Formats: sequence, structure tokens, C-alpha cells
Amino acid sequence: GFHGILADDMGLGKTLQIIALLLSAKQQNDTLQVLIVCPASVVLNWKAEMQRFAPALRVTALSGGSDQRAQQIGQRAQVDVLVTSYDQLKRDIPLYEGATFDFQVLDEAQVIKNAHTLGAKAAKAIDALHRFALTGTPIENRLSELWSIFDFLMPGYFFSYAKFRERYELPAMKQQDQAALAQVRRMAAPFMLRRMKSEVLTEL
Repeated sequence: GFHGILADDMGLGKTLQIIALLLSAKQQNDTLQVLIVCPASVVLNWKAEMQRFAPALRVTALSGGSDQRAQQIGQRAQVDVLVTSYDQLKRDIPLYEGATFDFQVLDEAQVIKNAHTLGAKAAKAIDALHRFALTGTPIENRLSELWSIFDFLMPGYFFSYAKFRERYELPAMKQQDQAALAQVRRMAAPFMLRRMKSEVLTEL
């Protein structure tokens, strides 16, 4: 019941790792329902990468007006993977009512770093058995961003935001509390895979 973050540097294959995982799941269980949410600029890229590396997966990239997307979502049982954008998800969230996905993947998951935005709330409203967040920058400016991603992955794992802020964020920000930061690292580490280009691509 745990979920995770792929936090590799850009270009080290987060997309390919997820495609391999989904293909493996498809091979083990013939039925597969996946929702991938990503920036609009890479929706078609996700579809192209799947067609290239896992042609056995049936993929629909949601497109067109609201009526067309409603039809595509309604026919999700006929495909393995739906790919949509964060903006589309916000508009279409009522159409997912009653749907349960085997996997939900957020690409560029720092998009939901502010838990109060409609995009973050929409992403967290989807019912999924396994959740993955892909982001090379799980923390850009403040610890609350990591809290919001974990609130998508495993709500309650990092407590309520008020408690997290009191126990970890404020001591780390105001007092440079290394013990608080170390505790956040210990809690996050089992669920985060992070590789750096300096570790993987030594020629760089």
C-alpha cells in the first residue's frame, strides 16, 4: 500500500522506468487501468514513448473539447493508459467519479507543490491503487512542497500540514534545525529513488 517518488535528474529515464513498470504489470495481469497526468507540452510525448518502448500497451492521449474527452474517459476500459494534462484533469474531475485506476502517475509532480491549488486537489481526488510522483525537484523552495507530494502519495504519512509545519518546517526554516531535517529525510528516503547525473553519467 505504499507509493513513491522517482526523483532522478532530468534525462536519466524516469519515463522509461514507469513504462517498464506498467508493461510488467500488464504482462502479469491482462487488465490494466492507468492514468498519467503531465504538463500539456508532454502529453503526446508520453504516448509516443509508450508506442516506442511498449507497443503492447493501448494508450489514449486525451484531446479535443470536453465532450470528446468525456467520451474518451468513458471508454477507458478499452485501453490500458489514459494520458491527460493537469489543466484537463481540473476540468474533467467529475468524469472520473467511480473510476479506480491501478496506477496514477504524476509527471513533473512539482506542479502540485502548493496543496491549495485546484490542480493539486484534482490530482489527489483520483482513486488509484498505486501512485507515483516523477520530479527531479521534489523540494524547490520549502518543505511544504514535499509535504504536498506525500499528501498525494500517502495522505497522513507526514501528518496534517499544520503538524508538519510546526514539527519540521518552521524549525528547519527559522532555526536551521538539523535534527528536524534529518527526520524528514529518514521518513522520505524509503519512498524516494534519486539518482544524479554525476553518479550515473560520469562523462558529464
